[in-house]
Formats: sequence, structure tokens, C-alpha cells
Amino acid sequence: MEILPQLVASGLVNGAIYSLMAIGYVVIYKGTNVVNFAQGEAVMVGGYIALVLYTVLGLPSYAVVPLAVVAAGFFWLALERVAYRPLQEAPIFSLVIATFAVGLSLRNIARLIFGPDIHHFPPLFSTAPVRFGTVYLNRQSVWIVLISVASAGLLLLCFRVTRVGKAMRAVSQNRDAAWIVGIPVTRYFALIWGLGSAFGALGGVLLAPLVILHPEMGWVAIKAFAVAILGGFESLAGAVVGGLLLGVVENLAGFYVSSHIKDIVAFLVMIAVLCIRPTGLFGEAAITKV
Repeated sequence: MEILPQLVASGLVNGAIYSLMAIGYVVIYKGTNVVNFAQGEAVMVGGYIALVLYTVLGLPSYAVVPLAVVAAGFFWLALERVAYRPLQEAPIFSLVIATFAVGLSLRNIARLIFGPDIHHFPPLFSTAPVRFGTVYLNRQSVWIVLISVASAGLLLLCFRVTRVGKAMRAVSQNRDAAWIVGIPVTRYFALIWGLGSAFGALGGVLLAPLVILHPEMGWVAIKAFAVAILGGFESLAGAVVGGLLLGVVENLAGFYVSSHIKDIVAFLVMIAVLCIRPTGLFGEAAITKV
């Protein structure tokens, strides 16, 4: 039991990254009704942009994180114009297939540019240990949690307070009504894709120093998909809570049960949630009027 607080703390670090990726899923789904199966590639793009900024251009870490996220967001805005906007009025299934195609294309483009070899990303922040009672974390882990919490909080505040956030909520709730009241739906449609992918990229930037960079690193977004289901696929708060919860459960299972089960915990949780509460922890059952 002495190691339990340490396992929980380490799980919260991983869970914070899962939460960011899951927020990207939720933002795009709420705004477009499309599950973005290229979210893993948003994670990968964020990691590679950060690698270029940090190791090639030599920018400091406090500049790398925001610049990489902004660059990834603008990249996805441009990609939305080419790959998704022409299908805006097409059936949802067509857009879902387009996300598969975009993801496959980006993985192969990454192989062409960076090669199939792995890249080691140096720590963005100090790895000196910090003590919290009986728990030890390095400063990089602390920064990951702080940045994740701050980003999620700013997004929730944006949706509730700002005019842009309220307009995006209107577009996600009723696109036709938003057109009628004068909201430029196409512009906000693009903004939703850019914002959701930027959160995936932020997860990739923070994840990069903890893993190795390679074109297939986006597989970790599958866990974020499970997190989005756990929290309720339309709940931003659910994505945050679900990510932290999965990170802790995954860590505990890996230590107390077996290290081999760690990578399948997300799928076991997803199956359990779908069987017991299909709407997720924070989701609401749809009401059909007859």
C-alpha cells in the first residue's frame, strides 16, 4: 500500500495526456457528428512539429509547446478546407471514411519526410524530482498535468463565456438554426476541426518526451477514444474525468495484476461501459419524441 499514492500520481500524468486527446474527439464530434479517426495522426503531427521546433530550430520549451499546437491547428484548418469541407453536405459516413484516408496519408507522408526510424525527443522540462508528501514526480510530469488542466479549463471557459465558444456550441446543437441567425457555419465548422485536432497535437507534444517518435505513434489515441466513450462522447468534463480515471486504473492494473494487461485495460473499460452504461459516465440518453 505504500506505493499506491505513487502509482496513482503516475497514472494521473498519463491520464492528463489521454484527456487532451479525448477532448479533441469530443470537440469534433459535438460540432460535426463525425468521429475523427485521424485524431491519432493529429497526435503524431504535434510530436513531429515540436521535434522540428526544439531540435532543429533550437527554440526553448516555453515557446515550443504553444507554437507546435498553433502550427498543428493551422495545418488542420488547411486540411479541413481540402479534405473535409467538400464533404460537408455529404452523409456522415463519407466524412468518417475521409478521416481514415487522411490518417493513412499523413502516416505515409511522415515516413517520407522523417523516415521509418524512431526519433528520441529530449525532455521539454527539467526532470529533477519534486516531492509531494510520499509521492515523487519529476518536474516534467508536473508541467504535463498543469498544462493539461489549464488547457481543459480554458476550453470549458471559452465555450461558456466567449462569443466564439457560444457560436461553436450553437453550430454543434443545430446547424440549420445557426445558419438562420447569421452564424457563418462553414467558418466555425473549420474552427471546430482545427481546435479538436490542436488538442490532439497538444497531447502529442506532451507525450513526445515520454515515448519515441515514429509515424505509428498515433495508436495511443485509441486509448483516448476509449476515454471519450467512458466519459460520454459529447461531454468535455467527461473526457477530462475519464482520462484521469483510465490513467490511474491502467497504472494500478499494470502493477497489481500484470504489466501485460496494461495496454488492454482501456479496451476492457470501453467494453464494460458499453455494456453497463452505453451513454458513458456523463452522457445522457437520447429522448425520442413520438
